[in-house]
Amino acid sequence: MEKIFKTTDQKRAKIVFEHIMEIKARDGDAELAKKYGSLALAAPTLIRTAGLVQALAFYEAKGGAKGNKHHLELIKNWTRELRDLKVIPEDKESLREYATSDSCGLVEYMRLSREVLALSQWHRRFAQSVLKAETGG
Repeated sequence: MEKIFKTTDQKRAKIVFEHIMEIKARDGDAELAKKYGSLALAAPTLIRTAGLVQALAFYEAKGGAKGNKHHLELIKNWTRELRDLKVIPEDKESLREYATSDSCGLVEYMRLSREVLALSQWHRRFAQSVLKAETGG
């Protein structure tokens, strides 16, 4: 049997698509899909302008507020995706804590930022196509 090699971007797309489909498949939680989609559209811009740790801290703070579980859902998905891609160790539960830890130096932080940005671009694409998200929603 011939082995099929996938690019890193194809792996990212596959993992993100699975997570977006999980959100879409949740019965009775159309509001989560709508809010998650809107958040996914804005995430790449926030990461570029504020930085990874600041964006994560903002999402965690907003996620603690009532009715904003979509913020935490996005962070959870990024963390799962980074673990699946072997970017962060399996035992890391908090993406922000890992990004600010001593084991994450400048080069690793820059790599982590690029990876999350790449994943967020796929979240954005699938939010538009699968979740039918619109800006300002």
